[in-house]
This record gives sequence, structure tokens and C-alpha cells, in this order.
Amino acid sequence: MLSQQQVSFLIARQFPAAVFDLSDTHPSAYQAIQCLTDYTRRMAIEHDFNKVKNCLNFVQKIYSEGNALVKNAVENVFIFSFSSLLANCNRMEWRVVQSYMPSDLYALYVRQVLKSKC
Repeated sequence: MLSQQQVSFLIARQFPAAVFDLSDTHPSAYQAIQCLTDYTRRMAIEHDFNKVKNCLNFVQKIYSEGNALVKNAVENVFIFSFSSLLANCNRMEWRVVQSYMPSDLYALYVRQVLKSKC
């Protein structure tokens, strides 16, 4: 199981451009996931969908290998941000992003959207 410290290290190593706003030397899982979320959103806005795909696959990996705290951070920060990502994309861009979403992440997103409508 990946801990929050391991996740922060992995994000910094995999996506150095995502962590420029992490001033804390020991960020929480939530801070690290928020930086990766912001980076993913920037890449989508810049139409760099290959990087978006890499981010989504990476998040799937840390979600499946993470401990309960890491999973909670992914669900409450990254998955929650999909709705705001949708607002920044046109219909075609959103379909591209959706096509890159691993099925587990997309299922979490759908569950979260359905839960919010109840």
C-alpha cells in the first residue's frame, strides 16, 4: 500500500511541473493530489491530451495501490475535480478526456455525480 509520503514523492518524480506550488517539504496526500489535479486541468486547457492521459493513468495506479488515506484524497480531490474540468472543455475535448479515463476512475466519477443528485 502506498502511503501519502510515497504518493507525494511519486508525483514529484513523475510530474515535476505539477509540484511547483508545493512549498511544504512533507505535503499531505491532499496537497499532492491537488497539485496533480491542477496540473491535469492545465494540460487539458492547453490541449495536451497525451499528458492528461498520463495523469489519469498515474492517478489510477496510485488509487489502486494507495492506502485508505490516498484513496480518499483521490476521490475527494481528483475525482471531484472532473466536473470543473468538464466546465473548461468543449464537448469534443470532454469526450477525448473521457476516452482516456481508466474505467475505475470513471466509475468513481459517475458514482460521485449520482450521489450528489440524491
